[in-house]
Amino acid sequence: MLEHGTETRLSTARPASGPGLASLLTRRAGPRLLAASAHATTPARFRAAATRKHGGRGSLELFFAFDDPCSAVALTELQTRLAGRRVDIELLPVARRGMTGDPAVAQKRAYAIVDAGRLARNRLGRELARESPLAPERVAFLAEWVAGAPQGPALGAFCRDALARLWFDEAATSVATTAELERLWGEHLGDTPTADPSALRRNEARMSRRGPYETPAAWAAGRWYFAHDRPAQICEWLDTLGWTERSA
Repeated sequence: MLEHGTETRLSTARPASGPGLASLLTRRAGPRLLAASAHATTPARFRAAATRKHGGRGSLELFFAFDDPCSAVALTELQTRLAGRRVDIELLPVARRGMTGDPAVAQKRAYAIVDAGRLARNRLGRELARESPLAPERVAFLAEWVAGAPQGPALGAFCRDALARLWFDEAATSVATTAELERLWGEHLGDTPTADPSALRRNEARMSRRGPYETPAAWAAGRWYFAHDRPAQICEWLDTLGWTERSA
């Protein structure tokens, strides 16, 4: 499954059979592609409208990982961008992800730090404090805490601040202790966290069914996007569904 937002274009190179062939194909196929796209969005728009009519809210599923710096950027930015919309971010942490047997895992994690640093600087006005990858097993317990917790603003605030502690804060140069993060949990949710490995596995299975293979990924009304790369396109899709800032 392809990520939405990836464009497929007809070639405009001059074919050997004649200079007007590409233009002809574009004129014939273009309207059909546009009509098909519009037809595909209609059911999702009707469902969103029905939800609003009954006083409901939209939903954006966000698959993320605490050991992933790009997840820190995506969650922070999406919380800001969606603050004026009647859309809830469903927080779905995962631990197991990526392609099985991928020989380039280490290189990808190293590049993620470079990519996240650039995005944080350009879009959030923040600097990534941590300069080396964070071992997934060091923070897997966080994913187990969040996976089994009730959704809501308090959980969103905890995830934002926990990711900031791991990646943005000056203290990110050292790994946060379990006790430190337990205190942060208590500040936001007022109780003691409980690990739920089964809920975490369900999140990972759900992510696989949706289509994404890596974090951070967002899914809304049948479309998924790499959330750190395409926050603007995510908002455009929500606009199409009617979940604009004016609908808040």
